[in-house]
Amino acid sequence: MIPGLLIRIPVGGAGILLLDILLPIYVVYWLFLKVFIQRYIPRATFLLPGIVFLVIASLSWILNASDLELKEQILSFSYIVRFFTLLCFGLIAQELYENQAPSFFKGLWFILATIVAIGYLQFYIIPDISNFSTVGGFDPHIGRFLGTWMDPNFVAGLLGFFLPIMIGQWYSTSDRKTKILLSILILLSLYAAFLTFSRSGYLAVGLGLGIFFLLRDPKIILIAIVIAVLGISINPRAQKRVGELGGTLANVILQETDEIDPTASLRIQSWSRTLELWQKYPMLGIGYNTYRYKAAEEGIVDENYFSAGGSDSSLLTVLVTTGILGFMAFFWWYGTLMLNAWKGFWRATSQKLSTTNFPREIYLGIFAGLCSMLLHSIFVNSLLFPLILIGIMGVMGVTEE
Repeated sequence: MIPGLLIRIPVGGAGILLLDILLPIYVVYWLFLKVFIQRYIPRATFLLPGIVFLVIASLSWILNASDLELKEQILSFSYIVRFFTLLCFGLIAQELYENQAPSFFKGLWFILATIVAIGYLQFYIIPDISNFSTVGGFDPHIGRFLGTWMDPNFVAGLLGFFLPIMIGQWYSTSDRKTKILLSILILLSLYAAFLTFSRSGYLAVGLGLGIFFLLRDPKIILIAIVIAVLGISINPRAQKRVGELGGTLANVILQETDEIDPTASLRIQSWSRTLELWQKYPMLGIGYNTYRYKAAEEGIVDENYFSAGGSDSSLLTVLVTTGILGFMAFFWWYGTLMLNAWKGFWRATSQKLSTTNFPREIYLGIFAGLCSMLLHSIFVNSLLFPLILIGIMGVMGVTEE
């Protein structure tokens, strides 16, 4: 997670990350250990729906990838392997950190703090990364907080997921040192999310924190709104971004204005053309992770760009690549994650069922973070982004009961 997309081997517009090398090796070792030596694999509620989604994704790939070149077939299939290893990582985290959750979260906050610190260095020292980004097929994103991740929208999504969890641990801990360190990280992360100038990130962070404080400390919501309004009012770029968001929403939802900014216009076009492509392959889609090639044939994307790996929405990407069957399985898997977090919060809140492994604020933070990511994934292909997904699966594995 820390080197992000800086350590990346470009392959046909896509790329091999450090995660794609290390995690499969570790998973193969772990599976060999479990299957042939210990003869036991940990159970988790998210495993079955995740496997069902993988089976449907594999079937869609088998039926639709035959007309691709060999390199394209290998690259598209590798994403099935990636999702499988990330699913296994949830089981690995569950096993490794059983009864050691504080150690897991301590390491997680160190990772997040490092990512945020590097992001600040990039924002203030190298605000213009256009000379580097165009080489890898990334958008330039001048003057925005992105660090090693090369995309402020993904950084905002990451913070949208983890901020409610950090705040949940802040509420639940009684250790003064931990509280102070978490306070610093929370404030730095909030400002980092602001500096991404990501409208989808603003919405995601707002929803996640809104859900958390609504159920834990409602009076904070008013204070947060005042701080957010003040922050936006003194920053011209934030004003512009939020103003463009308001104009776009008014046009799309209320059809009151014509104020759609170019970025939002391109995103809406991408959604529309993706839905048109899905209608040609409604049940099993065009093949899991063949979007880069099949959409390029339709003139929807340029397959040489990093962003061409999916539609500007994780949900639409899943729908168009695996069809309605894969979409339902994906929602079953993600819904299981949300249900687990909500059940943990409900049990920890109930006086009669207070035998959970974690304080209710942790479960509430996870639930709020998952809601945040679900909203974020409507606008960005973030739920399939491995550097975010590995964090989600680690948290869900450790807190699995």
